[in-house]
Amino acid sequence: MPPIQYGPRVEAYVWYLSVFQYVPYQRLALLFQDMFGLPISEGSISNLLKRAATKATPIYEAIHKELAQARYVGSDETGAKVNGKNWWVWVWQNASNTFLKAAPSPGSQTVVDTFLDGLPNATVGSDRWAAQLKTACQAKQLCLAHLQRDLIFLEESEKSSWATHCKTLLQDALKVDMLAQERGKAFDKQEKKVYRLEHRLNGLLVRFIDPKQHPQTATFQKSLLKHRDCLLVFLYNLEVPPDNNASERAIRNVKVKQKVSGQFKTGQNDFCVLRSLIDTLKKRELDIFAYLSQIMASPAT
Repeated sequence: MPPIQYGPRVEAYVWYLSVFQYVPYQRLALLFQDMFGLPISEGSISNLLKRAATKATPIYEAIHKELAQARYVGSDETGAKVNGKNWWVWVWQNASNTFLKAAPSPGSQTVVDTFLDGLPNATVGSDRWAAQLKTACQAKQLCLAHLQRDLIFLEESEKSSWATHCKTLLQDALKVDMLAQERGKAFDKQEKKVYRLEHRLNGLLVRFIDPKQHPQTATFQKSLLKHRDCLLVFLYNLEVPPDNNASERAIRNVKVKQKVSGQFKTGQNDFCVLRSLIDTLKKRELDIFAYLSQIMASPAT
């Protein structure tokens, strides 16, 4: 008996339902049997996703190439289980593209291996993870949302007035950024609003904090002083957001996938390829299923 041949729309449905809607293999097989009377085994689903990833790889590589030349790239990473072992999934993204990559390490070598020439044109947005901060790039922007959460913790845990002043400064910086977005023009460093913010920030970063009374606040201040040039970059470039929330949303899909479907077995790399395309299509407001069907109908390269 010859093997069953599945058409491009069936293959696109498998891609869409597994990677975008997180349907586990067993439930996906039942869905095709019950809804369409189409027998499809879990092994066939795995093979179809591998085939989809192979067909999607040229587009995946094109996304990578665009990000390598982009002027802004946000990045984040999260842990992922692969056959019981700890892996990491990384994301690099901006308004037009999302690129996910699975790696067995959270270290900076993953960044180097992914972007051999760094991100020479980009301001990179991230949290304070050391591997992210080692990225070779034009400039860096620390996520203000992360910093604000840290400052709230310091306010509550150490009763730190310094943390309160710093949190207020970041809130004021966000208000100034809103003005820049409304007028459609970034600020010049000599304009009063941003000059005053920079002056206030410098004052906070050199203010004495008693390390015995407020040890965590003192450590946090040292970290901000070290990364002083990564705090207010967004005020001078409208393409640079003040937070890294878009990267967090992109990487959260990995957690949702594992919560619904369980750990990866062998398909972590395929998932990253296929999810990268879906998220990029979403950002470009393109018809996701139509494009998946078109990709699967294309001849193999």
